[in-house]
Amino acid sequence: MSNTTIKNIISEALDADAKFVDEDVTSALREAGLSYLATYAGTFNYLVDLKTKNPANLSVGQVRGILNCIRAEVLREADVDAVAVVMVADGRYAIAIDGKLRFFRVNTPTEGRWAKMTFVNEVFGGGRRDPVRNRQFRQTVLQAISADPDALARYGQELGECGVCGRELTDEQSRAIGIGPVCREKLGM
Repeated sequence: MSNTTIKNIISEALDADAKFVDEDVTSALREAGLSYLATYAGTFNYLVDLKTKNPANLSVGQVRGILNCIRAEVLREADVDAVAVVMVADGRYAIAIDGKLRFFRVNTPTEGRWAKMTFVNEVFGGGRRDPVRNRQFRQTVLQAISADPDALARYGQELGECGVCGRELTDEQSRAIGIGPVCREKLGM
């Protein structure tokens, strides 16, 4: 079975908001998971360890773990495709959602394991940041940010932190603009 076929089988069975549980492991999914494991060439320790075991002796829980690894890969690929639709620069943004002003940080690494993936965290008081894991809500946030050219500046104006880098804004001009002098210079402002 090719990896594309395996991913198609998993895609049809997966729920984007919930991992596989033992009851989800059908014979077709078990076969897909074991086929994936047989050709796995990555470095994820869990899969590398399972690859050394006899496939016939793997428990339902172990196969479920394999399926959840494939699920994560499928969803990451979907995220990369979705990000191409809505491009938002890294930064901090304040946007109104359902009549309430909410604060978000967007980060898209350019190197390493997470390159080209967009992470969205909601920012709360005290520096707490909670990842936005719901894909539909993340897309809603990214679309709202891309449609609001003042969202980055509003973050700085509301919280007194630079909308680009997050440093404290210490002068009146920076607070009024929502972006600190170093970041304004980098942005050509």
